[in-house]
Amino acid sequence: MRSQLVAWLARHGLPGWLAPEYFQLASLATLVGSMLALHLAARDGASRRHTAYAIACAYVGALAGGYLFEALRAVPAAVAAGSWRPIAHPGRAAYGGLLFAAGAAALYLRRAREPLAPFFDRVAVGVGLTFALVRTGCFLAGCDYGLPTAHAWGVRFPAGSLAALDHVRRGFVPRGAPSLPVHPTQLYEAAIGLLAAALAAVPVARGHRDGRAFATFLGTYAVGRFAIELLRGDQDRGQALGLSTAQWVSVAIIAALVAAWARRAARRRALAPVSTA
Repeated sequence: MRSQLVAWLARHGLPGWLAPEYFQLASLATLVGSMLALHLAARDGASRRHTAYAIACAYVGALAGGYLFEALRAVPAAVAAGSWRPIAHPGRAAYGGLLFAAGAAALYLRRAREPLAPFFDRVAVGVGLTFALVRTGCFLAGCDYGLPTAHAWGVRFPAGSLAALDHVRRGFVPRGAPSLPVHPTQLYEAAIGLLAAALAAVPVARGHRDGRAFATFLGTYAVGRFAIELLRGDQDRGQALGLSTAQWVSVAIIAALVAAWARRAARRRALAPVSTA
């Protein structure tokens, strides 16, 4: 899609650099999210230095985790094929980046003896914006496309794109043709990122730093991602018992959030004063 956007810009006398690439959008998202988290840390009286270091750890974790998650998922395919290629040439998994980023930041904060919940609340809005921009980059790059659709908002990806090559392989279109109209699942997920950021901003604006903002982001994204997976058209996403890898991760996240809520509710009930009336 980016090539078409560049061509459109050229027809209107505009420079091609106005059409961002995937990594440019990812870098912009990281910058915006980091600035917001550092601003909130300063306003809260928290350490900006530790916040910056934790963000840096999270960024490295996200870069490595996106690949490692897919490499681990590709192990069964590599064993079945008797080749290292599926492991040596993995894609990038959004959930892998998120989970490894959270783990890397948590390890740093534990080592620095800094509280975890306030940090993750401060980055919650930025993480939602990051997903929105990164998935917009996926749309421009043509990856993570959806199933064919007859809806008016279906998008045809150009010849040579991943969607078009997949549809040629499956006999949907002739060689050299664009893809069938497909669900723009990348933009659906970008919208989920924006929604998650907006919902997480509510407890952040109210001054809560007890983990509820990040939990709001996680819950919103997990539910939305589970639903969007039903519309994904790219095949190599892992399957087990009828669910994709991302759907299983979504289920695990939702279950963990429900368990955490139940523990917190039980703790509040245990600490509540007993009426003697």
